Amino acid sequence: MQQSAKRRIAVRAVGALLAVAFAASCSASVGSKNVSKDEVAKQASTALGKQIGREPDDITCQDSLKAEVGATVRCKLTDGGEKLGMTVTAKSVDGDKVNMDFKVDDAPGADDSADPEPTDAASTGTGGGSVRRAEVARQGKAALTAQVGKEPDAFSCPEDLPAKVGAVVRCQLVSEGKQYGVTVTAKSVVNGRVSMGFKVDDAAVG
Repeated sequence: MQQSAKRRIAVRAVGALLAVAFAASCSASVGSKNVSKDEVAKQASTALGKQIGREPDDITCQDSLKAEVGATVRCKLTDGGEKLGMTVTAKSVDGDKVNMDFKVDDAPGADDSADPEPTDAASTGTGGGSVRRAEVARQGKAALTAQVGKEPDAFSCPEDLPAKVGAVVRCQLVSEGKQYGVTVTAKSVVNGRVSMGFKVDDAAVG
């Protein structure tokens, strides 16, 4: 039991680390204007192994990755019984080579294909219009807790986040009595799920 618990903690730590630092890129050959899902998974596993010193137990991807700049595909990383979502983005295309970036979710979650509880990839829940402000706040609080190891005192958002890549809302967090602004950005929208990025202002408000 103790070893299992340590394993879970290690996986969570890996997820938090990668959410901040894992922007490693790999190139893969294009076949029929896309990179096969098996090749995407292979490249992700190799890049992850180089980043943290070992490859995960398994990586599977939902679909092939289109050879178009900005194209994304969701994958699932499994390690030690824990599951982490991951977004793979085509950053550039050079002839028959696709340069990919890998963004691992901030916290463990269930398999995307099984309609899981979201991590930083939140379901719009409204037929594709937006992510509710309460859900944005919940995801932001969880993501920041994973990144800094301490939960903020409060996290709130005044409006919903539109389910559109590049959409932005401003939120607020309170930590140790100080209030900070937070910019929340919709990084990708895949199958009705919005992957969000959170950027805390450098200075406190007031």
